[in-house]
Amino acid sequence: MLTKIRNIGNSKGAVIPVQILQQLALKEGDSLNINATHGRIVIEPVRQKKHYQLDDLLAQCDETAPMPEVLSEWDSVTSVGNEDGCF
Repeated sequence: MLTKIRNIGNSKGAVIPVQILQQLALKEGDSLNINATHGRIVIEPVRQKKHYQLDDLLAQCDETAPMPEVLSEWDSVTSVGNEDGCF
């Protein structure tokens, strides 16, 4: 797609067509990384790592799921120190 460099305040910029924004699932406020590589301008979306909250993760858990056998063994291990007094 063809676009032109335009004045934007004291800077210059180019408009990204809506079709490309939709194709890459980009929206206003998303971050882009811009580099000059081998005579080309390369613009790439910056995919932020999602920050999770413990409550959101726990809400996805199935509390009725059986405990894996390898973890069940921990329930029967006797304490060797002050583990019971820590909590």
